[in-house]
Amino acid sequence: MDDLISRKALLEKAWEADTQCGYVQVVDVGDIEDAPAVDAAPVVHGRWGEYESFSLTPSMNGCPCSVCKTHFSPSSIILMKYCPNCGAKMNGGNDND
Repeated sequence: MDDLISRKALLEKAWEADTQCGYVQVVDVGDIEDAPAVDAAPVVHGRWGEYESFSLTPSMNGCPCSVCKTHFSPSSIILMKYCPNCGAKMNGGNDND
């Protein structure tokens, strides 16, 4: 997986190099390699499925998360932007918005 680096730290390093040399210069590759990595996880996208009814286990009735398949009542998912069970972002796609 790619590292996510801190833009702020890299810009600070570039400005530091600029003030030492007196002119704008390209940031050294070593500075980029040494930039602190941000602790982040990939976003998992999902969507709420159609309501499902189970006659033998009514507690399972509800709309399933497309990622973890856990069911939630339709009234509770109206305002949920994330699945409370697996953390999937409920925007239905993979466009990182």
